[in-house]
Amino acid sequence: MTRWRRPGADEILLVYLLLDAIGLSWSSLSHSTGPQSLLPSFLTDLFLAWRVSRGGRVSRMILILISGMSYAAAVLAVARLWDLTTTALVIIWAAQVALLVSPPVYGRTRRPGPIHVRAQSWSRLLPPRPPTWLLPWGLLAGVLVTLACLGNMDWVAISGCRPAASDACTALAEGYPLRWLTAIQGTPVISKEALLRDSVQWALGCTSLLYLAWLWLMPPADLSD
Repeated sequence: MTRWRRPGADEILLVYLLLDAIGLSWSSLSHSTGPQSLLPSFLTDLFLAWRVSRGGRVSRMILILISGMSYAAAVLAVARLWDLTTTALVIIWAAQVALLVSPPVYGRTRRPGPIHVRAQSWSRLLPPRPPTWLLPWGLLAGVLVTLACLGNMDWVAISGCRPAASDACTALAEGYPLRWLTAIQGTPVISKEALLRDSVQWALGCTSLLYLAWLWLMPPADLSD
């Protein structure tokens, strides 16, 4: 129990694999991956995690890249899918990245020699709290990206329109990934739900990028404790 109360690299990697199994299973439910790709993906992550437990620095970087790309894919699917499964995947992939960059796992793969580090508790593995300015700026950037995506336009069919009674059964719709602004017979129509979905997706993505940049500029963790 003491080992699990103060987790080291081995315990953290086991939790990483558990989250990986849950995330891959839930991703099949959200139709983002096919069931036939679950086992090869998990076996690949299992092998890379084993290499990390043996001090594999390159394997750790590959796992960080895989988890980061999975997180980005889940974030970019928020507007289109908009369900609890997608939200859970965003949390799972973010937790995986946090586990891989934790001091115990980093210390196991450190060069020129590994350092055996144990965290004081699981709560200490959480990423540092961002500064107060980061969230409002992330939200503002998300709104600006949502407005900038108005440049993405396409013709859509007007629901309930009968071609025999009208010559204009298509309208120009704007927005990405969802079309939330449509001009029907010269009158702008805004879909509030689509606007909300797009705004949440881009705000989450922009906030994540700002947080990643802030972490990159922070000094490295001190492993002497």
